[in-house]
Amino acid sequence: MINESTRAAGAGIHGNSLTSIELKAIEPGSSLGRYRLVERLGEGGMGEVWKAHDANLDRTVAVKVIRRSATWDDTIRERFRREALALSRLSHSGVATVFDFDAQDGYDYLVMEYVAGGTLASRLSAGPLQIDEVLRLAAAIAEGLENAHRNGVLHRDLKPGNIVLTNDGNPKILDFGLAVLLSEDAVAGRITEPGLIVGSLPYMAPEQLYGEADDVRSDIYALGAVLFEMVSGERPFEKDRAGALMFAIINNAPPPLRSLRPDVPEDLERLVAACLEKERANRPQTAAVVAESLRRIYNGVSSGALTFTPTSGVRSIAVLPFRNVSNDSSQEYFADGMTETLISDLAQIKALRVISRTSAMKYKQTQLSVPEVARELNVDAVLEGSALLIGNRVRLNVQLISARADSTLWADRYDRELEDVLGLQSELAQTIAREISIQITPAEEIQLARYAPVNPQAHLEFLKSRHSVYVAAPEALRIGLIHARRAIEIDPTFPLAWTALADCLIFRVIRGVVPASEAVPEAAAAARKALELDPILPDAHASMGLILSHTGDVSGGRRALQKAVDLNPGLAGAHNLLGRTLYALGRHTEAQASMHKSMSLDPLSMVMYAGAGDAYYFARDYEKSILHYRMALVLDSGFDGAHTGLARSLEALGRFEEARSEYEEGRRLSGGLAGPSFGLAHLAVAMGNRDEALRILSDLESARSSRVVSAWGIAVLHAHLGNIDEAFKWLYTAIDEHASGVIVLRVHPRLEPIRNDPRYDPLVRRLGLNDASSVHNG
Repeated sequence: MINESTRAAGAGIHGNSLTSIELKAIEPGSSLGRYRLVERLGEGGMGEVWKAHDANLDRTVAVKVIRRSATWDDTIRERFRREALALSRLSHSGVATVFDFDAQDGYDYLVMEYVAGGTLASRLSAGPLQIDEVLRLAAAIAEGLENAHRNGVLHRDLKPGNIVLTNDGNPKILDFGLAVLLSEDAVAGRITEPGLIVGSLPYMAPEQLYGEADDVRSDIYALGAVLFEMVSGERPFEKDRAGALMFAIINNAPPPLRSLRPDVPEDLERLVAACLEKERANRPQTAAVVAESLRRIYNGVSSGALTFTPTSGVRSIAVLPFRNVSNDSSQEYFADGMTETLISDLAQIKALRVISRTSAMKYKQTQLSVPEVARELNVDAVLEGSALLIGNRVRLNVQLISARADSTLWADRYDRELEDVLGLQSELAQTIAREISIQITPAEEIQLARYAPVNPQAHLEFLKSRHSVYVAAPEALRIGLIHARRAIEIDPTFPLAWTALADCLIFRVIRGVVPASEAVPEAAAAARKALELDPILPDAHASMGLILSHTGDVSGGRRALQKAVDLNPGLAGAHNLLGRTLYALGRHTEAQASMHKSMSLDPLSMVMYAGAGDAYYFARDYEKSILHYRMALVLDSGFDGAHTGLARSLEALGRFEEARSEYEEGRRLSGGLAGPSFGLAHLAVAMGNRDEALRILSDLESARSSRVVSAWGIAVLHAHLGNIDEAFKWLYTAIDEHASGVIVLRVHPRLEPIRNDPRYDPLVRRLGLNDASSVHNG
């Protein structure tokens, strides 16, 4: 029996519920069933591991004593027993065998094969391994993984600490599936505490962070991470903070192995890079493929015979901000505008992933090398160059650089008249596509070749307007509006100028600078004029979609935004806005796919990640929403909207004190916006403090006379409080005021109390949220 000395109270199983019992301390000489504990081998998040003696079979075993979670009950324990039985059927020399599973005196424990050697982690503490040893060990590890996968067992927590080396130097994999079996959600990747993810973060695949580690390719990613460390002595990504590390895993490419260790065979570098691909479809599809490739590299088979690399060539590109070489700071708008237009042209090629302007502009005047920029953006090539405007002549110098080889693929110089600048950039986009062997469809070729000469002065005013819009501050939007109007005065037939006017006007409404009644009619008229002048201009459809979706016509906004991304698949902002309309219509899977597309195109935009956080929140997938809000905060910890969104999801999960902290931070950073205060009121409702919620509500209603306080926010708070009639009164006001929040009337979790009221469905139909192609989510 276990020694009678006691520890702190713990959880024990009685019937189907947990009760507190005194857990007797485990010490050398204690027994669990027929296993006498000899020596504590280690301790981790799952519990303790002991060397033990099996009295019945007279053999040494390892006993893992499980640390129960707060929700451990008979149902979870039975599931764990069934899975442990499945693990016990694995039989392979590269896998440590599971012998037994049982419980005693409040402890659950797993009995496994005892392996006398140390772990691969301890071996790597002395530095990287010899290449031949890497190939031999990694092939054996891959073969062990393949055997488990063929038997329907995933590991989900492969790392050097879960690989032991026998006395004769052969690897054995430990703890298959335990990370999942022991998580209360039974899904790898679920966030259960702040910053805690089931699994070992440095070795986790991007999809595992999203809770989607449901096939063998997540294990293959982890194997690639282990291989990387065996070869280089470093992990693929090293960051001080968990959030920054998650961001790197999702977005950045690891450094090429040969940059860290020049003697690495090129084929091994290629194999490891393939295992670490972000997209599962681009990785080797089985561990057997990895094992066979490693054996062939060990035996000196040439690269032409290895087929593990799924893609080759340039399939993704970043256009760095063109350098302004005029020595005239007032020409910055011109260099930036040239960069933006070229990005937009290249983005029309569906087969090419083009990093959007927002992310690209973060590298303006960067001191990073081209390979470093390419790794951060996870692209195959980088285009860099300079722009010079002399009178009405444009001079461009450009070069396309391979990210992997850091060598120039192509370079050229262009001198043209300013009136032909759009044609020049179209020609440049087509030349780049040709140089990297990207197939352009006939429709794309027509789209790229359709630009007419522009009025030089109107074009310059348009560029100045766009430059201001991207700043997005109220004063910048005012200046942008002035330049857009000037461009139209100079050339009323210039459709891009009309889109600039439409965007300046609607962004002034969204930012709360002017009321919707003052600017929306003119914004809509400007977008219609742009479409009249050029019916297939992607920017015009995007402008119209933005206006419609923010003023009550969600279905119309969705159609316009879908048209914009059909015409130009690289418009990251349009994908993000399209995602918003899709989740508003209850089409959550499509919405999330659209958000992920926007993040892929604009990986350094906090707005894209916060938009994805919203998409998961309104789908009621709160854990995933938390991850995306945290990614937004990695990019900008001062983003008040991400703090408030994060707080809302934490509140939904019952993590009230964390939510309060985030709401308070959002309120501090917002400079007086009402959103975080609404959030604190909702938190008070969730915590049962109705009086506090009513106090905040009264303050916000009174404040409408002196500052912007959304009628939509007031309506939702009344609904959450159960004040149904007041909720509908304020909903009608919000609709009349064109409040942007009404877009989520159909899907907002806090509106559950009013969904059975007969007034609710007519409001849904009034806003066009009853799209026949969507599924009701109320």
